[in-house]
Amino acid sequence: MNENYSVSDYGIFSDAISTTNKLKSSIDTAQTAYNEVKTTIDNDAVFMGPCADSCVEALNAMNESMTIMTDNFSAINQYLVDVSNAYKSGDKNASQVVLELKGANGKIIRAGATDYLNPANLSGYQLDFVNSIVEGAVDSYNKYGVLPSLTLAQAILESGWGKHSIGNNVFGIKAGDSWTGKTQDCRTSEQNADGSYVQITARFRDYDSLSDSIEDHAKLLTNDRYRNVIAANDYKEACKAVREAGYATSLTYTEKLISLIEMYGLNQWDP
Repeated sequence: MNENYSVSDYGIFSDAISTTNKLKSSIDTAQTAYNEVKTTIDNDAVFMGPCADSCVEALNAMNESMTIMTDNFSAINQYLVDVSNAYKSGDKNASQVVLELKGANGKIIRAGATDYLNPANLSGYQLDFVNSIVEGAVDSYNKYGVLPSLTLAQAILESGWGKHSIGNNVFGIKAGDSWTGKTQDCRTSEQNADGSYVQITARFRDYDSLSDSIEDHAKLLTNDRYRNVIAANDYKEACKAVREAGYATSLTYTEKLISLIEMYGLNQWDP
C-alpha cells in the first residue's frame, strides 16, 4: 500500500490560479480603456458620421467578447480553487486513514480488516468466536505490533474457540504476583520436557470483558521477554518465538498455532 497520498506540489494550483487572475485583470484593464474610448466616440461633438458608427459597433463586439472572456476566467479560477481545496481535503483524510491503519512496526494493515474470507467455511460458535476477536486482533497489531493471526490462533487454542475460557480470559494468561485484577483458580495440564503431563492448580487472570483480555494479551507480548514475537516478519516466526519465550509448556505449541492459522486463513489480516 502506498503511504504517499499527497499531491507533490500544491504550487501548481496556486500558479494556475495566479495566471487566471492576471489574465482576468488584464481584460478588466482593457474594458476600462474601452469605456473611456466609447465615452469619447459616443460624444457627437467629438466624433460622428458613418466611420464613428462602425467604430462603435466594433467596440461593442469587442466588449461582448471581453465580458465572455472575463466570465470564463472567473469560472476557471473558481474551478481551480475548488479542485485545490478538494485535493487538500482528500489528502488530509487519506493521511488520517494511513495513520489509523499503520501498525506499531511501521507497516500497514489493509482496509476491510473485519471481512473474514472464511476459507474453511466455519459456522456456528466457531465463526462467531473469530468475528468476536478480529477487531481486537487488528487493534492489537495497530497499537502493539502483535500479528492478528497470532492473536486469533492463541485465543482459539487456549480457550477451545471460547468454550473453555476462564472468565473472559481467552488466552490462558496466569496471574503472577504483580497482577492486581480479578483471578480464578483452575486446574490445568502442563507438559514436561520429556513429554509427560502433570495436573496443577494455577491462578489465572479474569477480565471484565473480552476486549480487556485481548488488550492485556497484547501488552504482555510487548514485554522484553517476547521481543522476538513483535519482531517476527510473519506468523510462522511469531508462533515459534512465542513458544520459545515460554508462553506455553506444550512441546507442539508452535505447530498447533501454525496449523490453526493456515487451516482457517487467520493470516488474512496480517500486513
